[in-house]
Amino acid sequence: LVCTATLAWGVNLPAHAVVIKGTQMYDASRGGEVQLGALDLQQMLGRAGRPQFDREGLGVVITTVNRLGEWVATAASASPIESQLRC
Repeated sequence: LVCTATLAWGVNLPAHAVVIKGTQMYDASRGGEVQLGALDLQQMLGRAGRPQFDREGLGVVITTVNRLGEWVATAASASPIESQLRC
């Protein structure tokens, strides 16, 4: 499955592995490419390893060398994402 960043928001599409090819997306209001936000990245990576399907998931982010440190720092400083559905 190949999709846009928009699919990461509001669609329950679990996967074992998520590969993010590039950390920029087009923003029509700015007329060009902008960096993904940390929350966008978390939403996309959050599709990997859903507890009801997998014990763990894999997330891969492909970015440019000059942005690598920024994304490593973003990933290292992110709060753990935990969710639980209670019925």
